[in-house]
Amino acid sequence: MLSRLIMLMKAGVIPLVDAADFDGTNDYMLRGAGLTGAADSKTGIFSCWYRVDGGGGANRRLLDNAIGSAIINHGSDNKISFEISTSGAGMIANTSVLLASSAYHHILCSWNVATAGTGRIYVDDVSDFTSTLYTDVLIDLTTTDWSIGSTTGGTGKLNGCLAEYYFAPGQYLDFNTESNRRKFISATKRPVNLGADGSTPTGTAPIIFQRVALGAAASTFATNLGSGGSFTITGTLDIASTSP
Repeated sequence: MLSRLIMLMKAGVIPLVDAADFDGTNDYMLRGAGLTGAADSKTGIFSCWYRVDGGGGANRRLLDNAIGSAIINHGSDNKISFEISTSGAGMIANTSVLLASSAYHHILCSWNVATAGTGRIYVDDVSDFTSTLYTDVLIDLTTTDWSIGSTTGGTGKLNGCLAEYYFAPGQYLDFNTESNRRKFISATKRPVNLGADGSTPTGTAPIIFQRVALGAAASTFATNLGSGGSFTITGTLDIASTSP
């Protein structure tokens, strides 16, 4: 770890955080229950740093729950889709193609389905939102299980690395406003400090906030620093070879 930090410092890069590496074969995380304090909502925010290592041509889940009301999927078309919906109504939107790369991408999304035209997706601080559905409905989020890195059934495993993973239903920021994006990504496209419990951007902790502090074990990514309760790892997460 020390030699890696020295190497990064010589290159003029001092990372704020490490990332958890999901191998695409065995690794994923399950809540094993509902999220503590979860409530149905029409609004939400999602943010993470994501290095795509492989799996193109297959579905790869960044987030899922037992009833499919909050699905964030890197699809077989290599687009990231957000399906925040109940009974087929709510927000269904996607990005443009995102292929495997050594670089990290920052994925930022917000929605308020009560108000048309308020859905936002930014990839690497650039607007990248294509909507196929945006309707006013209360999203059911009080389900029995949640997963990160696969479906709740263990399929669609993610082959990539995640850092600063943040999900906050019930909150909203308009990411067309640059100062709101700066709460999650710097002007130089680097992570910013979201606070010990992720509450810095909005003043309220998100229900999911997963982090690997610089130098910590990869297994700490399962500890939810937000309000919703921690996850259990299936497989073995590793520290990613690079950091955002």
